[in-house]
Amino acid sequence: MIRVAALASGEGTTFQALLDACRAGQIPAEMALLISSRAGAGAIKRAQAAGVEAAVLEPAKSASPADYSRAVAEACRAAHADLVCLAGFLVKLEKPFLDEFAGRAMNVHPSLLPAFGGQSFYGRKVHEAALAAGARVSGCTVHFLDERYDHGPIISQAAVPVVPDDTPETLSERVRLREKEIYASAVRLFAEGRLRLENGRVSVSPPGGSGASDKVRRALLSVSDKTGLADFARGLSDLGVEIIASGGTAKALAAAGVPARPVESLTGFPEILSGRVKTLHPAVHGGLLMRRDDATHLAQAQALGIVPIDLVAVDLYPFSKALARSKGALGDEAVENIDIGGVALLRAAAKNFSAVAAASSPEDYAPILSELRRSEGKLSLETRRGLALSAFKRTAAYDAQIAAAFAGDPAQPAGNFPATLSVALHKIQDLRYGENAHQKAALYGAKPQAGFVQLHGKELSYNNLLDAAGAWEAASEFSEPACVVFKHVSPCGAAVGKTIAEAFTNAWACDPLSAFGSVLGFNRPVTAAVAADLEKRFVEVLVAPAFEPEALAILRKKQNVRLMVRPVPPGGDWQLRSVGPEVLVSEPDRELYGSEWKVVSARRPSAEEEAALRFAWACAKHARSNAVVLAGPKAAVGIGGGQTSRVDAVFMAGVKYKEYLRAGNAAPAALVLASDAFFPFRDGVDSAASLGARAIVAPKGSIRDADVIKAADENNLALVFTGLRHFKH
Repeated sequence: MIRVAALASGEGTTFQALLDACRAGQIPAEMALLISSRAGAGAIKRAQAAGVEAAVLEPAKSASPADYSRAVAEACRAAHADLVCLAGFLVKLEKPFLDEFAGRAMNVHPSLLPAFGGQSFYGRKVHEAALAAGARVSGCTVHFLDERYDHGPIISQAAVPVVPDDTPETLSERVRLREKEIYASAVRLFAEGRLRLENGRVSVSPPGGSGASDKVRRALLSVSDKTGLADFARGLSDLGVEIIASGGTAKALAAAGVPARPVESLTGFPEILSGRVKTLHPAVHGGLLMRRDDATHLAQAQALGIVPIDLVAVDLYPFSKALARSKGALGDEAVENIDIGGVALLRAAAKNFSAVAAASSPEDYAPILSELRRSEGKLSLETRRGLALSAFKRTAAYDAQIAAAFAGDPAQPAGNFPATLSVALHKIQDLRYGENAHQKAALYGAKPQAGFVQLHGKELSYNNLLDAAGAWEAASEFSEPACVVFKHVSPCGAAVGKTIAEAFTNAWACDPLSAFGSVLGFNRPVTAAVAADLEKRFVEVLVAPAFEPEALAILRKKQNVRLMVRPVPPGGDWQLRSVGPEVLVSEPDRELYGSEWKVVSARRPSAEEEAALRFAWACAKHARSNAVVLAGPKAAVGIGGGQTSRVDAVFMAGVKYKEYLRAGNAAPAALVLASDAFFPFRDGVDSAASLGARAIVAPKGSIRDADVIKAADENNLALVFTGLRHFKH
């Protein structure tokens, strides 16, 4: 570790920056002495506050400039200074000092020397001159001292663009940020013994070894979600990590009292285009993408003043939330929440995982800090690789959300399926097995969390989830309190009632034999009355928008029954189904009656029959094709689903209805039949009449529709044709 003496005439902000960098471990150096040319300089107070030896050497008290320079050299020698850094020192040093500290004294100047340098160019005057000259680029220079003002072998430079509305103050602020960065970097290179001064030119030797290191020295933080940010940044700072932060993140850290450099100090560039461009800059991405084991990369980075960045913490603009607020429309808010810079940061860091860690979620913060504390500030390659995988998954999912939004934008034509569909799914949980015990399976979702919460019971199985989804879809079809009994992805009972308990009782009555080991769907909170009725019945799953506390207390006595809460009714998400290596994509079936509901028979249905037809039609929509439902106005009494012919579906519905009657249940006041698709022949209608049905609803479209209508009239049945079919496979 070297010893540094600093010379300052003013407030000492540059001295403070060097002191902070030394004490943070960013420079392997100790600040040993501060010399000021003015007794009242702010730099003296800063040194005293920091416990750094301070001395005042006023030029007026020396016999000549040479004597003054000799006194400064003697003070630096007495402090055993290896390097002298001028930090706003407004006195020209001459031969006695320059001879003793040749190649060991450096200065920083706020321009790209040799432009705007010399005795009359200092402070604000430099920036006024640059603006007056119409310069497009300004910057700063670190150089070794020689006998001329603002002259000597150049160590490093950093360009700072001049923007159209710049003032001397705004330009000065951006240049000052870059000065601090490149000055600290130059001192660090000197301390590491990597600066070579030969024939008036400075060269930089590569670092010892490969140049690669697992130690995290510099982190860039740019987050929208500030959860855990302050604690994470504070933990990094305590470990000696230099923190760079973009706009809102920098403000949040400042409010929390955590030291951080603004990203402008790295780029020399202000945020532009209303914040659309902040981190898209070679100084940022070069620092992320440079290979630490590549001598060419290291030499280029050094020549361009690019410093390595070892960790990024980035979450992405909340596009999905903005889209939800606009109800799926790609308005200005949603578009402005399409993150560009954040995605680029994560991908750059993840690509270079051999040297850089990419934290893409607040959930990453605690494990990262824990490992850094255990491992002397290092992260293992395995950790960095795992973080890279998470980052790539996150950016892929994010891009998929945006692509889906563009594809499904209401401004786009209906049914506009994209040529390429990107689907990013998060694993929610592994399942015990798939449809059968020898098949592996897992549950995935568009979001990391499931749309349901399991309150109780054994782990949900693949088949449980299928049946629960079907039961929930079917129960959600009704506006009145409803219960649907599902078994093997098809309903075997359904009813509505004045209460959810009444709906459950009547739904179970439809087919109690099939209801054994079934899944129950409810569109109202499950009550204690329902729970009590289930105490002696065996069911696998109950899915509902909520469970009353008394009901939960009863149901939790049944160790294995799974209780699922789904607070949100089914939405309009596309449905995806694998067919070998291909995937079928479809809009969900969210219509019920369609635009056509036409009586085609001689007899019109009564009001009671009409109500029963509409209820039966809703049930048939959710039964597997071929599907036929016998029902009254409030409950199904026989369901024949999953049959290979429609007449067989009628037959099976009749079998179930006869069992319903044999169990002592009364025939409904108006028995009707619903068919999910058209009758290809009149035999289905004749069979329905033989069961006592008084009305039928089915889609039109058969080439024998006239025969079907004739059969209805001959049997005195009311017949309604719909323009909508509800196949379900």
